[in-house]
Amino acid sequence: MAPKEKCAKYQYVVTSSGPQIVPVPDQESKEEESPADYNAGGYLPIKINDSFKHARYTVVRKLGWGHFSTVWLVKDAHQRRHSALKVVKSAGRYSETARDEIKLLSQVAAANPLHPGRSHIVSFFDSFDHPAPNDLHVCIVFEPLGENLLALIERNKKKGVPPPFVKIISKQILLGLQYLHDECDLVHTDIKPENILISIPDIESHINTELSLSSSPTSRRRRIIGRERHVQIFDSQPLSSPSSRSGSISASASRHNLKMSVPSIISLGQSFTSCSANQPSEPLSPSILSSSSSLVSTPPTSVGLSSPSSSSPSTTPNANPTSTHLPITVKIADLGNATPSRKHYTEDIQTRQYRAPEAILGRKDWGTRVDIWSVACLIFELLTAEYLFDPHGQGELFTKDDDHMAQIMELMGDFPMEAKMDGKYSRELFDHSGSLRYIKTLKPWPLNRVMTEKYLFSSAESAELCAFLEPMLAVDQRDRKEARDVVGHPWLEVKDEEWVGLEDW
Repeated sequence: MAPKEKCAKYQYVVTSSGPQIVPVPDQESKEEESPADYNAGGYLPIKINDSFKHARYTVVRKLGWGHFSTVWLVKDAHQRRHSALKVVKSAGRYSETARDEIKLLSQVAAANPLHPGRSHIVSFFDSFDHPAPNDLHVCIVFEPLGENLLALIERNKKKGVPPPFVKIISKQILLGLQYLHDECDLVHTDIKPENILISIPDIESHINTELSLSSSPTSRRRRIIGRERHVQIFDSQPLSSPSSRSGSISASASRHNLKMSVPSIISLGQSFTSCSANQPSEPLSPSILSSSSSLVSTPPTSVGLSSPSSSSPSTTPNANPTSTHLPITVKIADLGNATPSRKHYTEDIQTRQYRAPEAILGRKDWGTRVDIWSVACLIFELLTAEYLFDPHGQGELFTKDDDHMAQIMELMGDFPMEAKMDGKYSRELFDHSGSLRYIKTLKPWPLNRVMTEKYLFSSAESAELCAFLEPMLAVDQRDRKEARDVVGHPWLEVKDEEWVGLEDW
Protein backbone atom coordinates (compact mmCIF):
# COMPACT_ATOMS: atom_id res chain seq x y z
CA MET A 1 0.00 0.00 0.00
CA ALA A 2 1.35 3.40 -0.96
CA PRO A 3 2.19 5.75 1.93
CA LYS A 4 -0.57 8.16 2.82
CA GLU A 5 0.11 11.60 1.39
CA LYS A 6 -0.33 14.71 3.48
CA CYS A 7 -3.47 16.66 2.63
CA ALA A 8 -2.72 19.73 0.55
CA LYS A 9 -3.94 23.15 1.67
CA TYR A 10 -5.13 25.80 -0.74
CA GLN A 11 -5.70 29.54 -0.63
CA TYR A 12 -7.56 32.12 -2.70
CA VAL A 13 -5.26 34.69 -4.33
CA VAL A 14 -5.62 37.40 -6.93
CA THR A 15 -3.02 37.15 -9.71
CA SER A 16 -2.34 39.12 -12.87
CA SER A 17 -4.54 36.68 -14.77
CA GLY A 18 -7.40 36.88 -12.27
CA PRO A 19 -8.47 35.11 -9.05
CA GLN A 20 -7.08 31.62 -8.52
CA ILE A 21 -7.08 28.83 -5.94
CA VAL A 22 -3.47 27.86 -5.32
CA PRO A 23 -1.60 25.58 -2.88
CA VAL A 24 -0.44 27.11 0.40
CA PRO A 25 3.39 27.22 0.44
CA ASP A 26 5.09 24.67 2.68
CA GLN A 27 5.63 26.11 6.14
CA GLU A 28 9.10 24.57 6.27
CA SER A 29 10.26 26.63 3.31
CA LYS A 30 8.70 29.93 4.36
CA GLU A 31 12.12 31.33 5.30
CA GLU A 32 13.49 30.91 1.79
CA GLU A 33 13.20 33.28 -1.15
CA SER A 34 9.88 33.63 -2.96
CA PRO A 35 9.35 31.60 -6.15
CA ALA A 36 7.79 34.73 -7.65
CA ASP A 37 11.24 36.36 -7.67
CA TYR A 38 12.53 33.78 -10.15
CA ASN A 39 11.36 35.89 -13.05
CA ALA A 40 12.79 38.29 -15.60
CA GLY A 41 15.16 40.52 -13.66
CA GLY A 42 15.08 38.23 -10.62
CA TYR A 43 17.10 35.40 -9.13
CA LEU A 44 19.09 32.94 -11.19
CA PRO A 45 17.84 29.34 -10.77
CA ILE A 46 20.79 27.41 -9.31
CA LYS A 47 21.20 23.73 -8.49
CA ILE A 48 23.84 21.73 -6.63
CA ASN A 49 26.87 20.98 -8.86
CA ASP A 50 26.13 23.89 -11.21
CA SER A 51 29.34 25.56 -12.32
CA PHE A 52 30.38 29.18 -12.88
CA LYS A 53 33.17 31.01 -14.68
CA HIS A 54 34.24 28.28 -17.07
CA ALA A 55 33.83 25.55 -14.41
CA ARG A 56 36.10 27.27 -11.91
CA TYR A 57 33.40 27.40 -9.22
CA THR A 58 31.16 24.41 -8.45
CA VAL A 59 28.07 24.80 -6.23
CA VAL A 60 28.17 22.71 -3.04
CA ARG A 61 25.17 24.02 -1.08
CA LYS A 62 23.08 27.11 -0.42
CA LEU A 63 24.25 29.37 2.39
CA GLY A 64 21.46 31.94 2.41
CA TRP A 65 19.59 34.57 0.49
CA GLY A 66 18.57 38.21 0.59
CA HIS A 67 16.35 40.62 -1.26
CA PHE A 68 19.04 41.22 -3.90
CA SER A 69 20.77 37.85 -4.20
CA THR A 70 21.26 34.24 -3.20
CA VAL A 71 24.52 33.06 -1.61
CA TRP A 72 26.10 29.66 -2.25
CA LEU A 73 29.03 27.66 -0.92
CA VAL A 74 31.24 26.81 -3.90
CA LYS A 75 34.49 24.94 -4.44
CA ASP A 76 37.14 26.95 -6.25
CA ALA A 77 39.03 24.59 -8.57
CA HIS A 78 41.86 27.07 -9.14
CA GLN A 79 42.59 27.89 -5.50
CA ARG A 80 41.43 24.49 -4.20
CA ARG A 81 39.39 26.07 -1.43
CA HIS A 82 35.77 26.84 -0.64
CA SER A 83 34.30 30.30 -1.14
CA ALA A 84 30.95 32.06 -0.83
CA LEU A 85 29.37 33.00 -4.15
CA LYS A 86 26.83 35.82 -4.18
CA VAL A 87 24.62 35.73 -7.30
CA VAL A 88 22.73 38.99 -7.75
CA LYS A 89 19.32 39.43 -9.37
CA SER A 90 19.66 40.45 -13.00
CA ALA A 91 17.48 43.59 -13.07
CA GLY A 92 19.46 46.70 -13.95
CA ARG A 93 19.09 48.37 -10.56
CA TYR A 94 20.45 45.31 -8.76
CA SER A 95 23.33 44.89 -11.18
CA GLU A 96 24.24 48.55 -10.82
CA THR A 97 24.23 48.29 -7.03
CA ALA A 98 26.41 45.16 -7.21
CA ARG A 99 28.94 46.87 -9.48
CA ASP A 100 29.06 49.80 -7.05
CA GLU A 101 29.69 47.32 -4.24
CA ILE A 102 32.57 45.74 -6.19
CA LYS A 103 34.17 49.18 -6.65
CA LEU A 104 33.84 49.87 -2.94
CA LEU A 105 35.27 46.46 -2.04
CA SER A 106 38.26 47.17 -4.27
CA GLN A 107 38.70 50.58 -2.65
CA VAL A 108 38.52 49.08 0.83
CA ALA A 109 41.03 46.34 0.01
CA ALA A 110 43.56 48.83 -1.37
CA ALA A 111 43.33 51.62 1.21
CA ASN A 112 45.74 50.55 3.98
CA PRO A 113 46.43 46.83 4.54
CA LEU A 114 48.44 47.61 7.68
CA HIS A 115 45.58 49.24 9.59
CA PRO A 116 44.37 47.05 12.50
CA GLY A 117 40.77 47.47 11.36
CA ARG A 118 41.25 46.08 7.89
CA SER A 119 40.97 42.46 9.04
CA HIS A 120 37.50 43.28 10.41
CA ILE A 121 36.05 44.44 7.08
CA VAL A 122 34.63 42.29 4.30
CA SER A 123 36.68 41.92 1.14
CA PHE A 124 36.13 39.88 -1.96
CA PHE A 125 38.14 37.28 -3.89
CA ASP A 126 36.66 37.64 -7.37
CA SER A 127 33.78 39.02 -9.44
CA PHE A 128 32.36 38.22 -12.87
CA ASP A 129 29.20 38.27 -15.00
CA HIS A 130 27.32 35.02 -15.45
CA PRO A 131 25.28 34.74 -18.65
CA ALA A 132 21.74 33.37 -18.36
CA PRO A 133 19.35 32.64 -21.26
CA ASN A 134 17.87 36.15 -21.23
CA ASP A 135 20.19 38.32 -19.12
CA LEU A 136 23.38 38.62 -17.05
CA HIS A 137 23.86 38.11 -13.33
CA VAL A 138 26.66 39.88 -11.45
CA CYS A 139 28.51 37.41 -9.21
CA ILE A 140 30.83 38.24 -6.30
CA VAL A 141 33.07 35.69 -4.59
CA PHE A 142 33.89 36.08 -0.90
CA GLU A 143 35.64 34.25 1.86
CA PRO A 144 33.07 32.06 3.66
CA LEU A 145 32.20 33.10 7.19
CA GLY A 146 30.05 31.75 9.99
CA GLU A 147 26.80 32.98 11.47
CA ASN A 148 25.91 36.59 12.07
CA LEU A 149 25.48 38.33 15.42
CA LEU A 150 21.70 38.03 15.24
CA ALA A 151 22.08 34.26 15.61
CA LEU A 152 24.39 34.83 18.59
CA ILE A 153 21.83 37.18 20.17
CA GLU A 154 19.00 34.72 19.63
CA ARG A 155 20.99 31.94 21.31
CA ASN A 156 21.48 34.21 24.31
CA LYS A 157 18.14 36.01 24.40
CA LYS A 158 17.44 35.15 28.03
CA LYS A 159 20.42 36.97 29.50
CA GLY A 160 22.25 38.60 26.61
CA VAL A 161 25.79 37.88 25.45
CA PRO A 162 28.29 37.96 28.38
CA PRO A 163 29.93 41.41 28.68
CA PRO A 164 33.56 40.33 28.04
CA PHE A 165 32.57 38.87 24.68
CA VAL A 166 30.52 41.99 23.89
CA LYS A 167 33.58 44.12 24.62
CA ILE A 168 35.79 42.08 22.28
CA ILE A 169 33.16 42.23 19.52
CA SER A 170 32.63 45.97 20.05
CA LYS A 171 36.34 46.67 19.86
CA GLN A 172 36.63 44.86 16.54
CA ILE A 173 33.58 46.58 15.03
CA LEU A 174 34.96 49.97 16.04
CA LEU A 175 38.38 49.12 14.57
CA GLY A 176 36.66 48.11 11.35
CA LEU A 177 34.65 51.33 11.26
CA GLN A 178 37.73 53.40 12.04
CA TYR A 179 39.30 51.84 8.95
CA LEU A 180 36.21 52.48 6.80
CA HIS A 181 35.76 56.04 8.03
CA ASP A 182 39.34 57.31 8.27
CA GLU A 183 41.17 55.30 5.62
CA CYS A 184 38.42 54.87 3.02
CA ASP A 185 36.16 57.87 3.73
CA LEU A 186 33.16 55.52 3.61
CA VAL A 187 30.02 55.32 5.73
CA HIS A 188 28.61 51.80 6.00
CA THR A 189 25.02 53.10 6.64
CA ASP A 190 23.58 49.72 7.68
CA ILE A 191 25.36 48.48 10.78
CA LYS A 192 23.16 45.86 12.49
CA PRO A 193 23.58 42.31 13.87
CA GLU A 194 22.81 40.70 10.51
CA ASN A 195 25.75 42.50 8.91
CA ILE A 196 28.40 41.50 11.45
CA LEU A 197 29.62 37.95 10.79
CA ILE A 198 31.69 35.62 12.93
CA SER A 199 34.99 34.45 11.43
CA ILE A 200 35.80 30.74 11.64
CA PRO A 201 39.41 29.71 12.38
CA ASP A 202 40.87 27.18 9.94
CA ILE A 203 37.81 27.65 7.76
CA GLU A 204 38.70 25.04 5.13
CA SER A 205 39.08 22.28 7.69
CA HIS A 206 35.83 23.37 9.35
CA ILE A 207 33.92 23.28 6.06
CA ASN A 208 35.24 19.84 5.14
CA THR A 209 34.26 18.50 8.56
CA GLU A 210 30.82 20.06 8.37
CA LEU A 211 30.20 18.73 4.87
CA SER A 212 31.12 15.24 6.02
CA LEU A 213 28.72 15.40 8.96
CA SER A 214 25.79 17.39 7.60
CA SER A 215 22.87 16.04 5.62
CA SER A 216 22.64 16.41 1.87
CA PRO A 217 21.09 19.67 0.61
CA THR A 218 17.30 19.55 0.46
CA SER A 219 15.01 21.40 -1.91
CA ARG A 220 11.38 21.72 -2.96
CA ARG A 221 9.76 22.26 -6.32
CA ARG A 222 7.64 25.37 -5.96
CA ARG A 223 5.08 26.56 -8.46
CA ILE A 224 5.29 30.18 -9.52
CA ILE A 225 1.85 31.66 -8.88
CA GLY A 226 0.12 32.71 -12.09
CA ARG A 227 2.56 30.82 -14.30
CA GLU A 228 2.73 27.31 -15.64
CA ARG A 229 6.24 26.54 -14.41
CA HIS A 230 8.05 25.48 -11.26
CA VAL A 231 11.35 26.41 -9.65
CA GLN A 232 13.57 24.32 -7.37
CA ILE A 233 14.26 26.21 -4.15
CA PHE A 234 17.00 24.84 -1.89
CA ASP A 235 16.95 25.12 1.88
CA SER A 236 19.64 27.40 3.30
CA GLN A 237 22.44 25.73 5.22
CA PRO A 238 24.61 28.53 6.64
CA LEU A 239 27.96 27.47 8.03
CA SER A 240 27.79 26.87 11.75
CA SER A 241 30.34 28.53 13.97
CA PRO A 242 32.66 25.94 15.51
CA SER A 243 30.90 26.41 18.84
CA SER A 244 27.28 26.91 17.79
CA ARG A 245 26.33 23.33 18.57
CA SER A 246 27.48 23.71 22.17
CA GLY A 247 26.20 27.23 22.67
CA SER A 248 29.62 28.72 23.36
CA ILE A 249 31.73 30.91 21.14
CA SER A 250 35.02 29.12 21.49
CA ALA A 251 35.15 25.77 23.20
CA SER A 252 38.94 25.65 22.87
CA ALA A 253 39.71 29.10 24.26
CA SER A 254 41.16 28.83 27.74
CA ARG A 255 40.78 31.51 30.35
CA HIS A 256 44.56 31.89 30.36
CA ASN A 257 44.61 32.68 26.63
CA LEU A 258 41.75 35.14 27.05
CA LYS A 259 43.55 36.97 29.83
CA MET A 260 46.78 37.09 27.87
CA SER A 261 45.33 38.17 24.56
CA VAL A 262 42.63 40.69 25.40
CA PRO A 263 44.86 43.47 26.82
CA SER A 264 47.01 43.27 23.67
CA ILE A 265 44.11 43.72 21.28
CA ILE A 266 42.53 46.37 23.48
CA SER A 267 45.61 48.55 23.04
CA LEU A 268 45.38 48.49 19.26
CA GLY A 269 44.26 51.72 17.68
CA GLN A 270 44.53 53.90 20.78
CA SER A 271 47.41 55.87 19.32
CA PHE A 272 46.64 55.19 15.67
CA THR A 273 46.11 58.35 13.65
CA SER A 274 44.90 58.88 10.11
CA CYS A 275 45.04 61.56 7.49
CA SER A 276 41.34 61.97 6.60
CA ALA A 277 38.06 61.98 7.75
CA ASN A 278 19.98 46.85 0.93
CA GLN A 279 17.06 48.49 1.37
CA PRO A 280 16.62 48.92 5.17
CA SER A 281 13.95 46.80 6.77
CA GLU A 282 11.18 48.23 8.97
CA PRO A 283 10.40 46.40 12.27
CA LEU A 284 1.52 51.20 20.35
CA SER A 285 2.34 53.72 22.16
CA PRO A 286 5.13 56.14 22.84
CA SER A 287 7.67 55.17 25.51
CA ILE A 288 8.33 51.64 24.27
CA LEU A 289 11.66 51.42 26.10
CA SER A 290 10.09 49.59 29.01
CA SER A 291 8.40 46.92 26.91
CA SER A 292 10.01 43.67 25.80
CA SER A 293 11.31 43.75 22.24
CA SER A 294 11.11 41.03 19.64
CA LEU A 295 14.04 40.18 17.40
CA VAL A 296 13.82 40.29 13.63
CA SER A 297 14.76 36.98 12.05
CA THR A 298 16.76 37.59 8.89
CA PRO A 299 18.51 34.85 6.94
CA PRO A 300 22.28 35.09 7.38
CA THR A 301 24.67 35.77 4.56
CA SER A 302 28.22 34.55 4.33
CA VAL A 303 30.90 36.88 3.10
CA GLY A 304 34.25 37.95 4.45
CA LEU A 305 37.85 39.04 4.34
CA SER A 306 41.15 37.25 4.49
CA SER A 307 43.57 38.84 6.91
CA PRO A 308 46.49 40.70 5.31
CA SER A 309 49.77 38.86 5.57
CA SER A 310 52.21 41.67 4.98
CA SER A 311 54.50 42.76 7.78
CA SER A 312 54.16 46.22 9.25
CA PRO A 313 56.79 48.87 9.89
CA SER A 314 57.44 49.90 13.47
CA THR A 315 55.43 53.09 13.05
CA THR A 316 52.18 51.30 12.22
CA PRO A 317 50.26 48.88 14.46
CA ASN A 318 50.24 45.34 13.14
CA ALA A 319 46.86 44.14 12.01
CA ASN A 320 45.40 42.01 14.78
CA PRO A 321 48.53 40.22 15.96
CA THR A 322 46.64 38.47 18.75
CA SER A 323 43.48 37.56 16.85
CA THR A 324 44.36 33.86 16.91
CA HIS A 325 44.10 33.90 20.72
CA LEU A 326 40.81 35.76 20.93
CA PRO A 327 37.68 33.74 21.68
CA ILE A 328 35.79 35.43 18.85
CA THR A 329 36.63 37.39 15.72
CA VAL A 330 34.02 39.31 13.73
CA LYS A 331 33.96 41.12 10.40
CA ILE A 332 31.73 43.85 9.02
CA ALA A 333 29.89 42.62 5.93
CA ASP A 334 27.54 43.96 3.25
CA LEU A 335 29.05 47.12 1.82
CA GLY A 336 26.25 47.33 -0.73
CA ASN A 337 24.83 50.43 0.97
CA ALA A 338 28.16 52.11 1.79
CA THR A 339 28.65 55.65 0.56
CA PRO A 340 31.30 58.38 0.66
CA SER A 341 30.86 60.53 3.74
CA ARG A 342 30.17 63.74 1.80
CA LYS A 343 28.87 62.54 -1.58
CA HIS A 344 25.86 60.42 -0.65
CA TYR A 345 24.38 57.91 -3.06
CA THR A 346 21.07 58.12 -1.17
CA GLU A 347 19.60 59.89 1.85
CA ASP A 348 17.41 56.89 2.74
CA ILE A 349 19.74 55.00 5.06
CA GLN A 350 19.89 52.57 7.97
CA THR A 351 17.58 49.87 9.25
CA ARG A 352 14.85 51.30 11.48
CA GLN A 353 16.02 50.20 14.94
CA TYR A 354 19.59 51.42 14.29
CA ARG A 355 18.70 54.68 12.52
CA ALA A 356 20.38 57.86 13.76
CA PRO A 357 18.33 60.99 14.60
CA GLU A 358 19.71 62.97 11.66
CA ALA A 359 18.58 60.20 9.28
CA ILE A 360 15.11 60.14 10.87
CA LEU A 361 14.87 63.89 10.38
CA GLY A 362 15.92 63.59 6.74
CA ARG A 363 18.97 65.81 7.09
CA LYS A 364 21.53 65.74 4.29
CA ASP A 365 24.58 66.68 6.36
CA TRP A 366 25.04 63.27 7.98
CA GLY A 367 28.37 61.47 7.87
CA THR A 368 30.37 58.75 9.58
CA ARG A 369 28.70 59.37 12.93
CA VAL A 370 25.49 57.64 11.79
CA ASP A 371 27.46 54.37 11.99
CA ILE A 372 28.52 55.16 15.55
CA TRP A 373 24.87 55.58 16.59
CA SER A 374 24.11 52.17 15.08
CA VAL A 375 27.04 50.55 16.88
CA ALA A 376 25.79 51.87 20.22
CA CYS A 377 22.36 50.38 19.52
CA LEU A 378 24.01 47.09 18.54
CA ILE A 379 26.14 46.94 21.69
CA PHE A 380 23.07 47.49 23.86
CA GLU A 381 21.29 44.70 21.97
CA LEU A 382 24.19 42.29 22.47
CA LEU A 383 24.18 42.97 26.21
CA THR A 384 20.41 42.74 26.70
CA ALA A 385 19.05 40.77 23.71
CA GLU A 386 16.55 43.60 23.22
CA TYR A 387 16.38 46.60 20.92
CA LEU A 388 17.40 49.94 22.37
CA PHE A 389 14.76 51.61 20.17
CA ASP A 390 11.84 49.78 18.59
CA PRO A 391 9.29 52.38 17.46
CA HIS A 392 5.72 51.73 16.38
CA GLY A 393 3.14 53.99 14.80
CA GLN A 394 -0.38 54.24 16.12
CA GLY A 395 -2.84 54.75 13.30
CA GLU A 396 -3.44 58.40 12.56
CA LEU A 397 -2.18 59.55 15.96
CA PHE A 398 1.54 59.32 15.25
CA THR A 399 4.04 57.58 12.95
CA LYS A 400 7.04 55.36 13.60
CA ASP A 401 9.26 58.40 13.13
CA ASP A 402 7.30 60.29 15.80
CA ASP A 403 7.62 57.40 18.24
CA HIS A 404 11.28 56.85 17.35
CA MET A 405 12.15 60.46 18.14
CA ALA A 406 10.10 60.30 21.33
CA GLN A 407 11.98 57.22 22.52
CA ILE A 408 15.32 58.87 21.74
CA MET A 409 14.39 61.99 23.72
CA GLU A 410 13.08 59.91 26.63
CA LEU A 411 16.45 58.14 26.82
CA MET A 412 18.87 60.94 25.97
CA GLY A 413 16.92 64.12 26.72
CA ASP A 414 16.10 67.13 24.58
CA PHE A 415 18.56 68.54 22.03
CA PRO A 416 19.18 71.92 20.37
CA MET A 417 16.63 73.47 18.01
CA GLU A 418 19.35 73.88 15.39
CA ALA A 419 19.86 70.11 15.26
CA LYS A 420 16.11 69.49 14.97
CA MET A 421 15.59 71.69 11.96
CA ASP A 422 16.86 71.64 8.35
CA GLY A 423 15.73 68.08 7.76
CA LYS A 424 13.26 66.98 5.12
CA TYR A 425 10.90 65.76 7.85
CA SER A 426 11.75 68.26 10.61
CA ARG A 427 8.49 70.22 10.32
CA GLU A 428 6.48 67.00 10.36
CA LEU A 429 8.11 65.88 13.61
CA PHE A 430 8.57 69.16 15.51
CA ASP A 431 6.48 72.31 15.91
CA HIS A 432 7.75 75.88 15.87
CA SER A 433 8.80 75.70 19.53
CA GLY A 434 10.88 72.56 19.02
CA SER A 435 8.42 70.25 20.76
CA LEU A 436 7.30 66.99 19.20
CA ARG A 437 4.26 67.74 17.08
CA TYR A 438 2.17 64.65 17.79
CA ILE A 439 3.52 63.14 21.03
CA LYS A 440 3.19 65.67 23.81
CA THR A 441 3.88 63.62 26.93
CA LEU A 442 7.30 62.03 27.33
CA LYS A 443 8.40 59.67 30.10
CA PRO A 444 12.13 60.26 30.65
CA TRP A 445 14.09 57.11 31.46
CA PRO A 446 17.83 57.78 31.17
CA LEU A 447 20.16 55.01 30.09
CA ASN A 448 21.76 54.69 33.53
CA ARG A 449 18.38 53.97 35.12
CA VAL A 450 17.36 51.62 32.31
CA MET A 451 20.43 49.49 32.93
CA THR A 452 20.02 49.36 36.72
CA GLU A 453 16.22 49.19 36.96
CA LYS A 454 15.37 46.93 34.01
CA TYR A 455 18.55 44.94 33.42
CA LEU A 456 19.80 44.88 37.04
CA PHE A 457 23.29 46.19 36.32
CA SER A 458 25.12 47.40 39.41
CA SER A 459 25.54 51.15 39.76
CA ALA A 460 29.23 50.85 38.92
CA GLU A 461 28.64 48.62 35.88
CA SER A 462 25.95 50.96 34.58
CA ALA A 463 28.08 54.07 35.11
CA GLU A 464 31.01 52.53 33.20
CA LEU A 465 28.77 51.41 30.34
CA CYS A 466 27.01 54.78 30.10
CA ALA A 467 30.34 56.61 30.02
CA PHE A 468 31.10 54.58 26.90
CA LEU A 469 27.70 54.52 25.15
CA GLU A 470 26.26 57.96 25.85
CA PRO A 471 28.88 59.88 23.80
CA MET A 472 28.04 57.52 20.93
CA LEU A 473 24.34 58.31 21.40
CA ALA A 474 24.63 62.12 21.41
CA VAL A 475 21.43 63.17 19.64
CA ASP A 476 23.11 66.19 18.06
CA GLN A 477 25.53 64.60 15.61
CA ARG A 478 28.01 67.43 16.13
CA ASP A 479 28.54 66.18 19.70
CA ARG A 480 28.70 62.48 18.84
CA LYS A 481 32.07 60.73 19.02
CA GLU A 482 33.84 59.17 16.04
CA ALA A 483 35.19 55.60 15.97
CA ARG A 484 38.73 56.88 16.52
CA ASP A 485 37.55 58.63 19.71
CA VAL A 486 36.04 55.58 21.40
CA VAL A 487 38.08 52.62 20.08
CA GLY A 488 40.43 52.97 23.07
CA HIS A 489 37.74 53.60 25.72
CA PRO A 490 38.37 52.00 29.15
CA TRP A 491 35.02 50.12 29.03
CA LEU A 492 36.45 47.96 26.23
CA GLU A 493 39.18 46.65 28.51
CA VAL A 494 38.20 43.20 29.75
CA LYS A 495 39.00 42.67 33.43
CA ASP A 496 40.18 39.30 34.72
CA GLU A 497 37.22 38.91 37.04
CA GLU A 498 34.77 39.24 34.12
CA TRP A 499 35.75 35.74 32.96
CA VAL A 500 34.72 34.11 36.22
CA GLY A 501 31.93 31.64 35.56
CA LEU A 502 32.36 31.77 31.79
CA GLU A 503 34.91 28.96 31.40
CA ASP A 504 32.31 26.66 29.83
CA TRP A 505 30.24 29.33 28.08
